[in-house]
Amino acid sequence: MAASEQSRFFGEEKISKILLRLAPPVMLAQLIQALYNIVDSLFVGRYSESGLTALSIVYPAQLLMIALAVGTGVGINTVVAARLGVGRRERAAQFAGMAAPLEGILWLIFALVSFVGMPAYARMSTSSPQVIEEVVAYGRIVGVGSFGLFFESGWTKVLQAGGDMKTPMAAQILGALVNILLDPLLIFGLFGLPRMGISGAAVATVAGQVAAALAVMRGGLRKAPPTRLWLPLSAQIFRLGTPNILMQAAYTFYILGLNLILAGFSDQAVTALGLYYKWQSFFFIPLSAMQTCMVPVVSFNYAARRVHRCRRMLYTATFFGMALMAVGTLAFECLPGPMLRTFTSDETVIGIGQWAFRVIGPSFLPMSASLIFPVFFQAVGAPLRSSALTLTRTLVLFVPLGYLFSRLGLRAFWFTFPVTEILTASLGLAFYLRFLQHPYVKYAPLLDARRPVEALQPSHPGVILTIARQHGSSGKEIGRRVAARLGVPFYYKEMTALAAQESGLDREFVANLNRNAPKVLYDLYLSTRVVRMAMVAQHQIIQKIAQNGSCVIVGRAADHVLQGNPNLVRVFIQAPLEYRIRRAGEVYGDTREEALENIRRSDRARAAYYRHISGRKWGLPEDYDLVLDSSCGVEESARKILDYLQSRGLAPKELPGESGQPAPVKG
Repeated sequence: MAASEQSRFFGEEKISKILLRLAPPVMLAQLIQALYNIVDSLFVGRYSESGLTALSIVYPAQLLMIALAVGTGVGINTVVAARLGVGRRERAAQFAGMAAPLEGILWLIFALVSFVGMPAYARMSTSSPQVIEEVVAYGRIVGVGSFGLFFESGWTKVLQAGGDMKTPMAAQILGALVNILLDPLLIFGLFGLPRMGISGAAVATVAGQVAAALAVMRGGLRKAPPTRLWLPLSAQIFRLGTPNILMQAAYTFYILGLNLILAGFSDQAVTALGLYYKWQSFFFIPLSAMQTCMVPVVSFNYAARRVHRCRRMLYTATFFGMALMAVGTLAFECLPGPMLRTFTSDETVIGIGQWAFRVIGPSFLPMSASLIFPVFFQAVGAPLRSSALTLTRTLVLFVPLGYLFSRLGLRAFWFTFPVTEILTASLGLAFYLRFLQHPYVKYAPLLDARRPVEALQPSHPGVILTIARQHGSSGKEIGRRVAARLGVPFYYKEMTALAAQESGLDREFVANLNRNAPKVLYDLYLSTRVVRMAMVAQHQIIQKIAQNGSCVIVGRAADHVLQGNPNLVRVFIQAPLEYRIRRAGEVYGDTREEALENIRRSDRARAAYYRHISGRKWGLPEDYDLVLDSSCGVEESARKILDYLQSRGLAPKELPGESGQPAPVKG
């Protein structure tokens, strides 16, 4: 889908039609993944009851493995896509080349830990010798053999960063089919194959992962960069991937915590919880599809300041999610016995599970909201709220409440689920009501859509001066005076307005890309899809401005965007802290404390933005033609820049502009 077509689709199409178009392929892929998980339990349950308990115990360890593999892949995907978006293909190729070595190193670490630590993990989770033996057998095979999962995760994300979604989906289908085919053959020893029991299920899982990895290897494998670059490249990948790893790992620890609580009652209680998660993965497919599909739509419309469409998407996705999850509620209320007997014939497990399923079933409705709210906040660039909801649900509520309810008995334990979902959904609603009061959201309906369309200012061939500056150094005013003296166009806010026009996004959103980023998650924010769209639009506008002729451009890393331009002169303006504090007070009316905070915040954001698109530290003297201390005064600083241009023959001795004193520039 072309960018303009995508903008129209996300920005104008009916929300329900968008979901109906995007959701089915996502649901198909997730159905395949759900079958991947269910089939192992289906055949293992036919082989032995203790094997089902072993699978439930190993499940959190598998989730941790997936969190490491996929989270690292997300970091690779994000940084590669960001570099491709701004045309830095060589840099993107270096990051893509890190997929194999990085995922390989993680696999070696996880394989070693799995092999050595699995017996202790098993003994911590159960006292049954048979279950311990099966946990160790299954866990060691899937842990040591997880190289397929790790490499497939990295190579898949490289392909997706380049826009290839079909190959990864085909690989997932192939992996699932291999697993499903091999499960009965290896577990029961059909057609002359050895009867391997639960170890056969592990081998089938590993074989499916290897098949998927081979399917994406050709397109995803890239030449590794020189080893001297591994550390800095890995640091940027993990800066973006770690939040995803931690969020995924949160699910690992809460399920492990619940397993340990239930192990105090019986192995059958652990098995019942494991069977709940098998069925949950199946009924959650529609809700997961809603989560996946709403992100690009909400993020685009939020950036375009069409907040009413963001709200409509939230309400529609939640309504669809609840309607579809109601099917799961009915199944858990009416058919718990047949659902459990699909996997087991142990009457103790069935007895525990029937009560558990009926208590958990109603929680599916508030769960729709508790799981959709974090995705919504992620899409509107509020990852702290998103993370807070996820961590509250998985760590703050589930495990402590599970422990408290377990003190009242096994039957009371299962009320942990509906209580957790109701509390999380309530917190999400409180966050959402506060979100609606944010000025960017609250005043969106008052936006004047009839503002004049910006146009490039006429110019002539000559010098292109870019100015990067510290907050409070008067860089914008200096740049404006230099442009006036040279008689050339000056671009600052005009540039962001042009970029907004180019991308279809709101000009305030584009203007505040640096300012919008939450300080602890700059790189993650700057890597979101809609922010990349705005950055690409800015880069294209900067290049058009440069092609138009002589000009002065302030900010937006224009010095990096235009690197290699023969007419480019790069200036960095700095000043002592006390001068900047005083200047911020004069121009913005800041108190000393406000000025200090704004200086720290603004410079940190500018540094993060520059590092994100260039891979270099902001403000290095060697990256500029002239580094200037502006504490000598605005007019004197402008004169020094003009003197420098004249010394290089880039400005005439007699300047066409006037030398009047323009008013200080705010913003």
